Amino acid sequence: MQKRGQMTIFVIIAILVIGSVLIYFAFQQGLIQQPLNPDVQEVYNFVQTCVEEESIKTIYQIGESGGYYFPPNLSLDSGVAIYYESGRNLMPTKEQIQDEISFFLNEKLFFCTRNFIDLPELEISQSEISTNAIVEDEKILLNVNYPITIIKDEDKTLIEDFKFEVPIRLGIIHDSVSEFMETQTENGGICLSCLLEISERNDLFVDMMDYDEQTTIFVFRDENSKIKDETFVWVFANKYEIKNEEV
Repeated sequence: MQKRGQMTIFVIIAILVIGSVLIYFAFQQGLIQQPLNPDVQEVYNFVQTCVEEESIKTIYQIGESGGYYFPPNLSLDSGVAIYYESGRNLMPTKEQIQDEISFFLNEKLFFCTRNFIDLPELEISQSEISTNAIVEDEKILLNVNYPITIIKDEDKTLIEDFKFEVPIRLGIIHDSVSEFMETQTENGGICLSCLLEISERNDLFVDMMDYDEQTTIFVFRDENSKIKDETFVWVFANKYEIKNEEV
């Protein structure tokens, strides 16, 4: 009985040690989050709200311009990017769009937080913002590194990692437009049957409108990508040397 009791004690101690080690590594890896004090939590929530709101605004604006926050050199007066001209496919890559989202979200976050003038009771310092946007088929992942130090009385806390997922099917939309653009360079004109097949396969709607005698605007609408009842659209223009008949 004595040996059995000693064995039980050893087992309990081993469980406690292993549990302590697991909890330590969980904290180190961020699997368990330490609760923030109310002041720090207020700052965190404030910045997280900026991340979410500005991410959505940036992505919607980029979609309406064809992948750019500011219009590229080759664009319409309305700011819509031209993807096709003189037989050239000028559509931005997915990597370029990710960089565009990341760069302008960095800029907009700085203005959104306004140097934390809305939190005058806290001493807050901030460092450079670095955003990594990842476009997946059905969502956009945003990892924002925004080092912020909060000081109040004797307490000093650093927060820096903010994350947000935007439920926009940008990867599917980009692949669909890219596939359509390949038919442009092959045919030199608008392949309506190709456009219909691509849009139906990916559950998208496509609107076309003439901008001038040589230019057609395409609007890819995704009713599966809505935030606050606003449908996400991807808009671009193709410029043809001669107005081709629809195929």
